[in-house]
Amino acid sequence: MDNEGIVIVGGGMVGAALAVDLGQRGIPVRLLEARPPQMPTADEPPRLRVSALNQRSIEYLQKLTAWPALQSGRVADFDEVLTWDVSGSGRLRFTALELGLERLGVFLENDHLQATLLEIARTLSAVRVDAPVEGLEIESTEDGPRLVIDGEGPLDPALIVAADGGGSPLREAAGIGSWQGDYHQHAVVASVRTNPPAATCTWQRFTPTGPQALLPLAGGDASLVWYVDPARAESLAQLDADAFVRELETAFPEALGLVETLHGRAHFPIRRRHARRYWQGNLVLVGDSAHVIHPLAGQGVNLGLRDARDLASRIAEAHRLGLPSSHPPLLAAYERARRPDNQLMQSTMTAFHYGFTTPLGPLAGLRSVGLRLAGHGGWVKRRVLRYALEGR
Repeated sequence: MDNEGIVIVGGGMVGAALAVDLGQRGIPVRLLEARPPQMPTADEPPRLRVSALNQRSIEYLQKLTAWPALQSGRVADFDEVLTWDVSGSGRLRFTALELGLERLGVFLENDHLQATLLEIARTLSAVRVDAPVEGLEIESTEDGPRLVIDGEGPLDPALIVAADGGGSPLREAAGIGSWQGDYHQHAVVASVRTNPPAATCTWQRFTPTGPQALLPLAGGDASLVWYVDPARAESLAQLDADAFVRELETAFPEALGLVETLHGRAHFPIRRRHARRYWQGNLVLVGDSAHVIHPLAGQGVNLGLRDARDLASRIAEAHRLGLPSSHPPLLAAYERARRPDNQLMQSTMTAFHYGFTTPLGPLAGLRSVGLRLAGHGGWVKRRVLRYALEGR
């Protein structure tokens, strides 16, 4: 590729969305993805990794023509959010009806959205998709990261976009540091069929050991998320399926019902990270390579899609003006626009984590009062919900 093009490393949901956005604008881009997913089939049970999309993300996917391309039978609307603390009587409830909306958002499998975006990218003449890409090496040089592909040699793009995840080899090769922290918890995730089937309410309750959540999936299935300490996560992982289900049914609220089918389970550590800068030279970071937040509110992919949308519009403006894609004022403006939004959400999720996982005691009553006040907060409550839905 000549030095007029853009190379995106990482074809996950955010990287693939950015490639489609740029490609639809006629801007040359090459997308490199090591492990593209297979598209889920209609009769396949839900996969483990799922995301919540808010209305703003849905609108963006509609603009990219990805929304109508999704399999409707694998997308689940939710119209109610319920949050409470086991230590008190306070409850916080959000509904779509309060805002005059049909829904608050949707849940869908990451693989489903990623595969759909990659399929669209392959149809665009301005986009070259290498998925899977083989033999990609990232070298650290005095001039920044260099991409080398076996049998092809070094690439020389005008701009490299790091969409390669929280561990971002590109960010590390560029020497861009980050602030990071460990919540000392693991998320135990289980994809299940419950009786009664999951409806359209997503709920989350806080316990002394960590939050528990139910995310409704298509067809009445659900994703259960259980935050526990690392030792507990390991012990749960050693249980056979029947014993694991019994633990779920014992630990989760009675309203969960019975777990009829366990489709799959896994666990992973919960950490946070924020890059000290979003760009350097001809490298720019998007999505998890720039920021990783607590998954408590399911806002990670929504933030990443907002990164993609903002960066694509700035690159398009640079092209219109005859400026290079790596024009420093362009990348600086992208960082100024996106950092405060990402930092606010990260700080908010961290505050929720520590505020609701503090051992029970004097704070328990305050948490309960806080939830009750938030639930009756009128315009404050609506403002918070609008931000979660629209990011503004």
